[in-house]
Amino acid sequence: MEWLVTNIPQVSNNFASLGSQVGDQYLISPECQNILDEVLQKLSLEDRTLRTFRRAIGFSQIIKKDLLPLLINVKDERNITNTTLKILANLTTPVECLLPIEVMSKTEAGRNTIIELNWLLFSCKEIFLDPRSTRRIIDHIRDIMEKGDKMTQVDNESLKDSMVLLRNILHIPDLRMSSNGSSHQNQILWNLFAQNIDKILIDLMTGTNHGEWRLAMVQLVSLLYKDQHVATLQKLLNTWFETSVMSESSEDNESNTSPPERGSGDSSSMVTSDPTSDSSDNSISDRKNDGEFKGQKMVHNSTKKGQTGGRKQSTKQQNSKKNEQFSETKTIRRSDDSKLECTSSEVSDCGYGTQVENQESVSTSSNEEDSPNRGVKPVHQKPGNMLQKSRFKDGKPTLTPQEKEEMRRKKLMKRSRTNVVNMKALLHHTPTDEDISQLLKEFTVDFLLKGYSSLVSDLREQLLYNSQVNLYIDTSHFFWLVTYFLKFAVQLEIDLEHISSVLSFKIVSFLTFEGVGLCEQFELTKLHSEYDMAPCLRRTHLVVTAIRELIQTINSYKKIKHLNDNDKQKLTKLQRQICETEELRCLFVLLLRQFNPSLHSIQYLQDVIVTNHLLLSFIESCSLPNISTILQKHMRQFVAVDMMKQYGHLLECFQQNGQFVNDCVFTMMHHVAGDLECVTVLFQPNILKTFSQIWETDFELCDDWSDLIEYVIHKFINMPRTISIVPEKKDTSNTTVPALKVQEWSQEDCDCLYWYYVQSANGRDPVGDVIKLYSASGVTNKTRIGVIEQLLKQDVITGIQYNELMEKEPITITDLPSNLFQSGAASKDEIELLKDHLKRENKFSFVIWVQKVLLEACHAKLSMMNKSRHIVEPVPYYCTWGCIVLQEPIPVVAWSCEQCSIMQSQAFLLLLHKLGLHLPADAGKVFARIPQSWSPDTLYSIACKLGPLQPDWVKFNVADLIEIKKNKEMQQHSFTAGTEHSPPYISCTPRPNSSTSWSNEFANINMEYETTMNSPE
Repeated sequence: MEWLVTNIPQVSNNFASLGSQVGDQYLISPECQNILDEVLQKLSLEDRTLRTFRRAIGFSQIIKKDLLPLLINVKDERNITNTTLKILANLTTPVECLLPIEVMSKTEAGRNTIIELNWLLFSCKEIFLDPRSTRRIIDHIRDIMEKGDKMTQVDNESLKDSMVLLRNILHIPDLRMSSNGSSHQNQILWNLFAQNIDKILIDLMTGTNHGEWRLAMVQLVSLLYKDQHVATLQKLLNTWFETSVMSESSEDNESNTSPPERGSGDSSSMVTSDPTSDSSDNSISDRKNDGEFKGQKMVHNSTKKGQTGGRKQSTKQQNSKKNEQFSETKTIRRSDDSKLECTSSEVSDCGYGTQVENQESVSTSSNEEDSPNRGVKPVHQKPGNMLQKSRFKDGKPTLTPQEKEEMRRKKLMKRSRTNVVNMKALLHHTPTDEDISQLLKEFTVDFLLKGYSSLVSDLREQLLYNSQVNLYIDTSHFFWLVTYFLKFAVQLEIDLEHISSVLSFKIVSFLTFEGVGLCEQFELTKLHSEYDMAPCLRRTHLVVTAIRELIQTINSYKKIKHLNDNDKQKLTKLQRQICETEELRCLFVLLLRQFNPSLHSIQYLQDVIVTNHLLLSFIESCSLPNISTILQKHMRQFVAVDMMKQYGHLLECFQQNGQFVNDCVFTMMHHVAGDLECVTVLFQPNILKTFSQIWETDFELCDDWSDLIEYVIHKFINMPRTISIVPEKKDTSNTTVPALKVQEWSQEDCDCLYWYYVQSANGRDPVGDVIKLYSASGVTNKTRIGVIEQLLKQDVITGIQYNELMEKEPITITDLPSNLFQSGAASKDEIELLKDHLKRENKFSFVIWVQKVLLEACHAKLSMMNKSRHIVEPVPYYCTWGCIVLQEPIPVVAWSCEQCSIMQSQAFLLLLHKLGLHLPADAGKVFARIPQSWSPDTLYSIACKLGPLQPDWVKFNVADLIEIKKNKEMQQHSFTAGTEHSPPYISCTPRPNSSTSWSNEFANINMEYETTMNSPE
């Protein structure tokens, strides 16, 4: 405080030298530019803890007295304007970006610093209520845009500073209402739209110039929609369409020149639009349509109740058939209306994240409803026809749905060809929340028609190709753009050409890749209690909702009748690509496996399960010939105690979930208990308790789910307790060598394991105590790893407990047979011995998993050289691209519970090490890594060492590998003749055995592959 008192006069005097107002003219000081440069330097060098310099600026009210008059009045001196904008953008930086809030809040000096910096921001927001301040920024942006292709780097930097300044101002929370009763946020937004910021933004989105300012623009767009609920904008857009269509039809295409009604006194009538917009009539129609909308909801609810009235009578008749019903093999269940999929209003939308963290912690989302039960409608029982009846009666014309759709299309086509609306709003008007919603409604239509697709595409490219920026950019803004606006695109039935860059496999693949990265980041963050997990959890939630909106949007567009053949083909191709992307399906297995009730919200779990249900239904509707096989294999990953435990968590909230969410849960349980014949995994306390509550409270369910509950309870009661409740995992590999049955565990040994563990669970070494009890009874062939794995297999311990026990076991080969390795054995022999050991342990399917990952990595690297007709899985594709700039190895992602468990196996980890992969502990990551330096031929040769390859595993032409190798050898000989070079492996990675020449080895591999291709299998 002493520093502030002694230095405030000096700071004030320095800024006073910038310039002065003389009459009607503002005179700039000759030292103005030097003073501004000095101020900018002091801001960059100030104390990072106390921030004394900017606090002195706040006390002196420098922004109001000196900087803002300088910005408003100086128009010809571009350098002065640029520097002033940069200083203002710096001074309005959010406090959470300047200081560690939690740490500073623990001391009195820190709390005072936070209060004073917040006061500086609040005063800045009040200062920018002056329309002249925002007008000057908008004019400056327009002046830069007029340069077109002649924009320099200085112009791009100034444009970024202008965007950041507007973003920071809108991010500052309202401390108090303005004198006229309006919030500061609404007033600033009103001024910006009156000054045509919507036209500026869309022109920037559609322009050819690119720069770092695009990220700031995305953040600015997101702040425009802050506190704007999706339902509110959807209602306004629906009213806009209905009123305009009916007015056009009733007037027989005559131009409507009569002024809008203003009897209601609603201030939204002050907002005018172009001839294709009828928002000026919304002040009256909103309230009328609102009443009719509520009436429709009441009718729908009464219809829904009538549909479930006869449930109890039919239940008794069907109980006798329940055993046969659950033994049949079924595919993914869908009711008639689930073919339509639930609309965005049927599934919770609170996954948007109220505040999205980035490098400057800027809020980037409309504050969506956080209620977990927002308008969830049933899907499995209600009729699929959701068309609303005409709201216009009493002699007004009634249009058919086809006529309405055609008029809506014409309206949007006309709107897309016109320039953005020029506002005729009054600058001194007091805007309400309804006024701002009307403005955003107009902007949403123009944004979707003209700027949305290009903005999403450009932001993705910036995230990918600018490696320097990629270190700091928070991808939440990208996820939010996809999540928030696709709902409106579906509602308006925007032509596919306007959102083709969003509805693309590139976006789906990128979301999948980012989702996997966030899952690994979540696991790493959990290990450090000092890290804030909220940003990671919020981004992961946004990925889930973005994928959900993409799936629902594709489904909705497939039902639009006026699509041309080209658009239909694009949607069909996109659906096939999504169905062929295994990693997208597996992502939700990983998300469910990682769910932690103490860290994640129940809303997040609900969104993950619902999105997974929508994705599986979407895949089932695809016309691929092998789709049923793909689904049947994928569903096996849900046959795990930990997976069904997560479904049980959500089912505990069955009374609040809504019928559709409950249907998603019961559908998966139905498959697990019936199709997959693994009813025992549902014998969990939380599931059985919830089933009992549903049955006792007579909760309304469809007959299928009632039968499922009764079947599970009946099976549980009548099942002998000696049988393991977790079915033994079968080896799904197609290897020609039969796996040897492990004789280590007899039935008697399995029966005793539970009681031995109960006696030893509270000891320091429960596994060792269990082995001692076996030894006391005469059983001496038990190993520590074997005991832990058997405990998991019998569901005595959970997957989390299994991982904790395995982490305590050292990574050695002591649990392997003593004669497994012979002294002097070659690396290749060691690999064969490890493979044989895994076969005896019935775990060879995981060796095949590694083979497929290696082949997919090879395919990704080859696709960078030659275009492939097969899709490339997202993780290897983007990691392969990253190898060019970031040198990023390809992760071996453990998706399922079984894959996560095998990563704790000593023999399996030793196999990965002998192959040359980076183990998780060595790389400091959660997943093992394939070295980025491995070439396609190396990846293929290692995959072949693990065993014969099935034809459907290889997505590329093996001849391409030979061609690549020949070109590589020719390049090497052209530079160095007769010099032997070592393979391009990094030093910390063991080399695969390469005792013979590459050409001979590859010839053998190629012959082996051709033999495999021609084999009957």
